[in-house]
Amino acid sequence: MKLKYKKLVILITIATFAIGFLILTLIPTGGNSQHAEEAKLKLNENEEIVKLMTDFFQAKKTVNMEAMSELVSDSSQIPRENFTILAEYVEDYENFNCYMIENLDEDAYRVYVKYDMKLKNVDTLTPCLSAFYITSTSDNRYIIYLSALDENQVDFITSADKNMEIVKLKTQVSEEFNNVINQDAGCKQFYQKIQEKIKAASGAAIDSDLTLNSASGAAAK
Repeated sequence: MKLKYKKLVILITIATFAIGFLILTLIPTGGNSQHAEEAKLKLNENEEIVKLMTDFFQAKKTVNMEAMSELVSDSSQIPRENFTILAEYVEDYENFNCYMIENLDEDAYRVYVKYDMKLKNVDTLTPCLSAFYITSTSDNRYIIYLSALDENQVDFITSADKNMEIVKLKTQVSEEFNNVINQDAGCKQFYQKIQEKIKAASGAAIDSDLTLNSASGAAAK
């Protein structure tokens, strides 16, 4: 029996600045699940996907909806209001590293992007981690998948997120983020302002649980 899932909102920015409050990709609770959980991570091995990620973040920086719509499966799921709030405070996204786990059942990947966020008028870079599901199109382009997931895709994502290398990476970035926030008062102040504005815009409390499986709002139905 097929399971029905709500469409995802975009990228749950997972970690640092990310998972805590920049919940911009709602990740479902979820292929070759055993492979995904035990797979060795591939770092920046697919140049097309690395370019896709950097192009997306550059478009996100300026809330360029036209550019972003070419990079995702469903542009209606892009959280424009949240990205607009971020654009008030974020000067740039830098130092990208893409950790990939391939879905052996299809030409798709779970991609974890580690990067630094440069806030306006703040010298200290803020480490972040975001997770994406990347699929290929009929014309052989990779895109960020924001549409409804089937059961196999959910199982693959869930298993990939349990990969011990990803768990370690998430912990590492979380610790780096907390160090920055605790040591840089300006960065902490900006973080709090962004958190408050996104909370006000969404009308709900922002999940501060640093876990890849945090799915606030993306529960399976």
